[in-house]
Amino acid sequence: MLRANLLSTYRAIRSTILGSILSYFTLSLSFSQDDPVRVFMYLNYYQTIDTQYLEVEVKYREDGVFKQLAGVPIDFYISSDTSKNKIGTETTGQDGKVRLDLDEKNILRNEEGFANFESIFPGNEGFAEASKDLSVKRALLTVEGEIIDSVNTLTISGEEKVGSENLNISEADITIFVQRTFSDLPIAEGSFEDGLVITEFPDDLPGDANGDLWIIARIIEHDEYGTVEVRKQLNWAIPVSHATVEKPRALWSRAPLWIIIAVTLAFTAAWYHYFLSVSKLFKIRKL
Repeated sequence: MLRANLLSTYRAIRSTILGSILSYFTLSLSFSQDDPVRVFMYLNYYQTIDTQYLEVEVKYREDGVFKQLAGVPIDFYISSDTSKNKIGTETTGQDGKVRLDLDEKNILRNEEGFANFESIFPGNEGFAEASKDLSVKRALLTVEGEIIDSVNTLTISGEEKVGSENLNISEADITIFVQRTFSDLPIAEGSFEDGLVITEFPDDLPGDANGDLWIIARIIEHDEYGTVEVRKQLNWAIPVSHATVEKPRALWSRAPLWIIIAVTLAFTAAWYHYFLSVSKLFKIRKL
C-alpha cells in the first residue's frame, strides 16, 4: 500500500514538472513570435558648400546576420528648446537607406550654432520602433592648390558658422582623397590648427588626358559637423589617354579567327549528328 502511494505521488510530481516545462516553452515561443524584431538605426548629416542632407540607414538582425530594412517610412524632425517640427517623411530603398535634403533657411539653430535633428521609424507589426538624434553645426571647407619650391601643396581651410560669425575649426581630422572610378583613393590625413590644414600632394598620380584630377577633402562623421566635404579639380596628374585601342587577336584577349571557325565547325558537326540520330529513331519507331 505504501509503495503504491509513493508511486502515485511520484507520477503526480512528474506530471506537474513536465506540464510546467511544457507551459514555459509554449509561452516563450508565443512571446518570441509576437515580439517585434529590434531595428538598428544610423543617422548622419552630410554637408558641402552647396548642399546639406540627412541620411538614415535601418537594419535588423536575423540568424546572426544584419539585413537592410527596405520599404519602411522614416519621419524627420527638427527641434528647439520650445518646439519640435516635422520636416519630412521618406521611404527606405532596397539598401535600407533614405536621404532627406535640407535648406539652410529652414533650419533652426541655437545660439551655439547647433541644429537638433531626429529620425523616427514608427514601427509596425513585425518591427519595433526606432529613433536616432544628433546635433550638428554648419561647417564650410575650401581647398587651394599651390606649387611651393616644386612641391604640390594643398591648403584646406575650415570654418564653422555660429550665428552671424564664421569661426575657425580647431578640432577635427580631415582625409584627402582622389576621385577614382570605383572608390575614392585616400592620399593624406591631417588635423586642423587655427582653421588650416597644409599637406603635400604627390605628383605621380595618373589623371585624364589633360592631366586633371578631382581632389576631395573630407571630415568624416565628426561629432559636431557630421560629414563635411569639398572638391576641387587640379592639373597635378600625369596625363593618361583612355581612348579605346584595337588590340590584336590573341589567346589572352580576342580569340584568333581560325579558333573561332574550328570551334563553330565542331559544334555544327556535333549538332548535325545529334539531329540525324533523333530523326532515325523516329523512323525506326514508325516501322
